[in-house]
Amino acid sequence: MAVTYESSDGVAIITIDRADKRNAINRQVCQGLSGAWQRFARDDDKVAILAAAGDQAFCAGADLKDFPGEIWQAVPNLGVPCDKPIIAAIGGYAVGAGCSLALYSDMVIASETATFIYSEGSIGVFQGLMGGFPRKMPYGVGLEWTLTGEPMTARRAYEIGFVNKVCTPGQQLDVALDLARTIASKAPLVVQELKSMALKTLPASPMDVFYPQKHRLDTIANSDDAEEGRSAFAEKRPPNFKGA
Repeated sequence: MAVTYESSDGVAIITIDRADKRNAINRQVCQGLSGAWQRFARDDDKVAILAAAGDQAFCAGADLKDFPGEIWQAVPNLGVPCDKPIIAAIGGYAVGAGCSLALYSDMVIASETATFIYSEGSIGVFQGLMGGFPRKMPYGVGLEWTLTGEPMTARRAYEIGFVNKVCTPGQQLDVALDLARTIASKAPLVVQELKSMALKTLPASPMDVFYPQKHRLDTIANSDDAEEGRSAFAEKRPPNFKGA
Protein backbone atom coordinates (compact mmCIF):
# COMPACT_ATOMS: atom_id res chain seq x y z
CA MET A 1 0.00 0.00 0.00
CA ALA A 2 1.26 3.45 -0.89
CA VAL A 3 -0.33 4.96 2.23
CA THR A 4 -0.82 3.19 5.55
CA TYR A 5 -3.13 4.06 8.44
CA GLU A 6 -2.45 2.98 12.02
CA SER A 7 -4.56 3.88 15.03
CA SER A 8 -3.63 3.71 18.72
CA ASP A 9 -4.85 5.52 21.83
CA GLY A 10 -6.76 8.14 19.88
CA VAL A 11 -3.87 8.95 17.52
CA ALA A 12 -3.85 8.05 13.83
CA ILE A 13 -0.49 7.68 12.06
CA ILE A 14 -0.86 8.18 8.32
CA THR A 15 2.32 7.22 6.46
CA ILE A 16 3.34 7.77 2.84
CA ASP A 17 5.08 4.47 2.10
CA ARG A 18 6.98 5.03 -1.12
CA ALA A 19 10.55 5.47 0.09
CA ASP A 20 12.05 4.05 -3.13
CA LYS A 21 10.58 7.08 -4.96
CA ARG A 22 11.32 9.49 -2.09
CA ASN A 23 7.63 9.41 -1.25
CA ALA A 24 6.67 11.35 -4.37
CA ILE A 25 2.91 11.74 -4.77
CA ASN A 26 1.59 9.70 -7.68
CA ARG A 27 -2.05 8.85 -8.33
CA GLN A 28 -1.98 5.93 -5.90
CA VAL A 29 -0.53 8.04 -3.07
CA CYS A 30 -3.03 10.80 -3.80
CA GLN A 31 -5.92 8.37 -3.57
CA GLY A 32 -4.46 6.80 -0.42
CA LEU A 33 -4.05 10.13 1.35
CA SER A 34 -7.53 11.27 0.34
CA GLY A 35 -8.97 8.07 1.77
CA ALA A 36 -6.93 8.45 4.94
CA TRP A 37 -8.20 11.99 5.55
CA GLN A 38 -11.77 10.81 5.00
CA ARG A 39 -11.26 7.98 7.50
CA PHE A 40 -9.69 10.29 10.08
CA ALA A 41 -12.52 12.81 9.76
CA ARG A 42 -15.21 10.20 10.46
CA ASP A 43 -13.41 7.87 12.93
CA ASP A 44 -12.88 8.29 16.67
CA ASP A 45 -9.16 9.18 16.45
CA LYS A 46 -8.59 12.60 17.99
CA VAL A 47 -5.27 13.62 16.40
CA ALA A 48 -3.50 12.55 13.20
CA ILE A 49 0.19 12.45 12.38
CA LEU A 50 1.34 12.59 8.75
CA ALA A 51 4.66 10.76 8.38
CA ALA A 52 6.71 9.20 5.60
CA ALA A 53 8.82 6.08 5.09
CA GLY A 54 12.61 6.23 4.93
CA ASP A 55 14.95 8.98 6.06
CA GLN A 56 15.97 10.70 2.80
CA ALA A 57 12.77 12.53 1.99
CA PHE A 58 9.45 13.30 3.62
CA CYS A 59 8.00 13.91 0.15
CA ALA A 60 9.74 14.76 -3.12
CA GLY A 61 6.61 16.45 -4.48
CA ALA A 62 4.37 15.29 -7.29
CA ASP A 63 5.55 12.36 -9.39
CA LEU A 64 5.91 13.91 -12.85
CA LYS A 65 5.86 10.44 -14.45
CA ASP A 66 2.53 9.56 -12.82
CA PHE A 67 1.06 12.97 -12.11
CA PRO A 68 -2.04 13.08 -9.90
CA GLY A 69 -4.36 15.58 -11.58
CA GLU A 70 -6.31 16.41 -8.41
CA ILE A 71 -3.36 16.50 -6.03
CA TRP A 72 -5.19 18.89 -3.71
CA GLN A 73 -7.28 15.92 -2.55
CA ALA A 74 -4.17 14.55 -0.83
CA VAL A 75 -3.59 17.69 1.21
CA PRO A 76 -4.66 17.79 4.87
CA ASN A 77 -7.49 20.20 5.71
CA LEU A 78 -8.03 20.88 2.01
CA GLY A 79 -9.10 17.65 0.36
CA VAL A 80 -11.20 16.80 3.41
CA PRO A 81 -11.95 19.70 5.79
CA CYS A 82 -11.42 18.53 9.36
CA ASP A 83 -11.72 20.11 12.79
CA LYS A 84 -9.33 17.64 14.44
CA PRO A 85 -5.60 18.50 14.69
CA ILE A 86 -3.11 17.16 12.14
CA ILE A 87 0.64 17.10 12.81
CA ALA A 88 3.27 16.59 10.09
CA ALA A 89 6.45 14.74 11.13
CA ILE A 90 9.14 15.69 8.63
CA GLY A 91 12.63 14.34 8.09
CA GLY A 92 14.78 14.86 5.01
CA TYR A 93 13.55 16.77 1.97
CA ALA A 94 10.09 18.24 1.55
CA VAL A 95 9.85 19.45 -2.05
CA GLY A 96 6.99 21.11 -3.95
CA ALA A 97 3.78 19.40 -2.90
CA GLY A 98 5.68 18.04 0.09
CA CYS A 99 5.84 21.63 1.35
CA SER A 100 2.09 21.92 0.80
CA LEU A 101 1.50 18.87 3.00
CA ALA A 102 3.41 20.67 5.75
CA LEU A 103 1.72 24.03 5.12
CA TYR A 104 -1.81 22.70 5.51
CA SER A 105 -1.03 20.51 8.50
CA ASP A 106 -1.89 22.27 11.74
CA MET A 107 1.52 21.71 13.32
CA VAL A 108 4.91 20.60 12.02
CA ILE A 109 7.69 18.68 13.74
CA ALA A 110 10.92 18.69 11.70
CA SER A 111 14.23 16.95 12.19
CA GLU A 112 17.41 19.00 12.00
CA THR A 113 18.03 17.51 8.54
CA ALA A 114 14.67 18.58 7.14
CA THR A 115 14.93 20.89 4.14
CA PHE A 116 12.00 22.65 2.48
CA ILE A 117 12.24 23.43 -1.25
CA TYR A 118 9.42 24.93 -3.27
CA SER A 119 10.44 24.29 -6.87
CA GLU A 120 7.28 24.70 -8.94
CA GLY A 121 8.45 28.01 -10.42
CA SER A 122 11.49 26.18 -11.80
CA ILE A 123 9.33 23.52 -13.42
CA GLY A 124 6.47 25.69 -14.64
CA VAL A 125 3.79 23.64 -12.88
CA PHE A 126 1.72 25.41 -10.22
CA GLN A 127 -1.04 23.63 -8.34
CA GLY A 128 -1.84 26.74 -6.31
CA LEU A 129 -1.48 25.10 -2.92
CA MET A 130 1.45 27.17 -1.69
CA GLY A 131 -0.46 30.36 -2.45
CA GLY A 132 -1.73 30.03 1.11
CA PHE A 133 1.73 30.45 2.66
CA PRO A 134 0.86 33.68 4.57
CA ARG A 135 -1.14 31.51 6.99
CA LYS A 136 2.14 30.06 8.29
CA MET A 137 4.91 32.61 7.64
CA PRO A 138 5.49 36.34 7.02
CA TYR A 139 4.44 37.48 3.54
CA GLY A 140 7.80 38.84 2.36
CA VAL A 141 9.78 35.88 3.68
CA GLY A 142 7.38 33.37 2.19
CA LEU A 143 7.19 35.12 -1.16
CA GLU A 144 10.97 35.19 -1.48
CA TRP A 145 11.17 31.50 -0.62
CA THR A 146 8.43 30.40 -3.04
CA LEU A 147 9.60 32.58 -5.94
CA THR A 148 13.32 31.76 -5.75
CA GLY A 149 13.13 28.05 -4.98
CA GLU A 150 15.99 28.42 -2.50
CA PRO A 151 16.14 25.70 0.19
CA MET A 152 14.89 26.51 3.68
CA THR A 153 16.46 24.70 6.62
CA ALA A 154 14.45 23.31 9.52
CA ARG A 155 16.00 25.90 11.82
CA ARG A 156 14.99 28.76 9.52
CA ALA A 157 11.50 27.30 9.20
CA TYR A 158 11.25 27.27 12.99
CA GLU A 159 12.42 30.89 13.22
CA ILE A 160 9.66 32.12 10.91
CA GLY A 161 6.92 30.02 12.51
CA PHE A 162 6.50 27.40 9.79
CA VAL A 163 7.76 24.64 12.09
CA ASN A 164 6.71 24.12 15.72
CA LYS A 165 9.66 22.06 16.95
CA VAL A 166 13.05 20.95 15.59
CA CYS A 167 14.39 17.64 16.85
CA THR A 168 17.25 15.18 16.48
CA PRO A 169 17.22 13.33 13.12
CA GLY A 170 15.06 10.23 13.28
CA GLN A 171 13.11 11.45 16.30
CA GLN A 172 10.44 13.46 14.48
CA LEU A 173 7.77 10.77 14.75
CA ASP A 174 8.43 10.21 18.47
CA VAL A 175 8.23 13.95 19.16
CA ALA A 176 5.05 14.20 17.10
CA LEU A 177 3.57 11.25 19.01
CA ASP A 178 4.30 12.91 22.36
CA LEU A 179 2.55 16.06 21.18
CA ALA A 180 -0.36 14.13 19.67
CA ARG A 181 -0.93 12.09 22.83
CA THR A 182 -0.91 15.23 24.95
CA ILE A 183 -3.54 16.82 22.71
CA ALA A 184 -5.56 13.59 22.54
CA SER A 185 -5.82 13.59 26.34
CA LYS A 186 -7.67 16.90 26.32
CA ALA A 187 -11.42 17.45 25.97
CA PRO A 188 -12.24 16.63 22.31
CA LEU A 189 -15.01 19.21 21.97
CA VAL A 190 -12.71 21.97 23.18
CA VAL A 191 -9.83 20.84 20.95
CA GLN A 192 -12.02 20.74 17.85
CA GLU A 193 -13.71 24.06 18.55
CA LEU A 194 -10.37 25.75 19.23
CA LYS A 195 -9.04 24.62 15.86
CA SER A 196 -12.26 25.60 14.10
CA MET A 197 -12.29 29.08 15.63
CA ALA A 198 -8.56 29.62 15.08
CA LEU A 199 -8.92 28.81 11.38
CA LYS A 200 -11.69 31.38 11.08
CA THR A 201 -9.38 34.13 12.35
CA LEU A 202 -6.91 33.56 9.48
CA PRO A 203 -7.09 35.94 6.49
CA ALA A 204 -8.48 33.14 4.34
CA SER A 205 -9.26 29.47 4.78
CA PRO A 206 -7.58 26.83 2.57
CA MET A 207 -10.80 26.52 0.57
CA ASP A 208 -11.08 30.29 0.12
CA VAL A 209 -7.55 30.41 -1.30
CA PHE A 210 -7.72 27.40 -3.59
CA TYR A 211 -11.15 26.99 -5.14
CA PRO A 212 -11.66 30.50 -6.64
CA GLN A 213 -8.35 30.12 -8.51
CA LYS A 214 -9.04 26.64 -9.88
CA HIS A 215 -9.75 27.76 -13.47
CA ARG A 216 -6.55 29.81 -13.68
CA LEU A 217 -4.55 26.96 -12.18
CA ASP A 218 -5.93 24.57 -14.80
CA THR A 219 -4.80 27.04 -17.49
CA ILE A 220 -1.26 26.99 -16.09
CA ALA A 221 -1.28 23.19 -15.85
CA ASN A 222 -2.14 22.95 -19.56
CA SER A 223 0.23 25.71 -20.72
CA ASP A 224 3.21 25.40 -23.04
CA ASP A 225 5.44 26.45 -20.16
CA ALA A 226 4.21 23.54 -18.06
CA GLU A 227 5.02 21.11 -20.87
CA GLU A 228 8.43 22.75 -21.36
CA GLY A 229 9.13 22.55 -17.64
CA ARG A 230 8.32 18.84 -17.46
CA SER A 231 10.42 18.13 -20.56
CA ALA A 232 13.37 20.13 -19.24
CA PHE A 233 13.16 18.35 -15.90
CA ALA A 234 13.14 14.92 -17.57
CA GLU A 235 16.00 15.89 -19.90
CA LYS A 236 17.99 17.54 -17.07
CA ARG A 237 18.38 20.87 -18.87
CA PRO A 238 17.40 24.48 -18.08
CA PRO A 239 13.82 25.28 -19.15
CA ASN A 240 13.05 27.92 -21.78
CA PHE A 241 9.86 29.54 -20.53
CA LYS A 242 7.81 31.80 -22.84
CA GLY A 243 5.04 32.90 -20.48
CA ALA A 244 2.39 31.06 -22.44
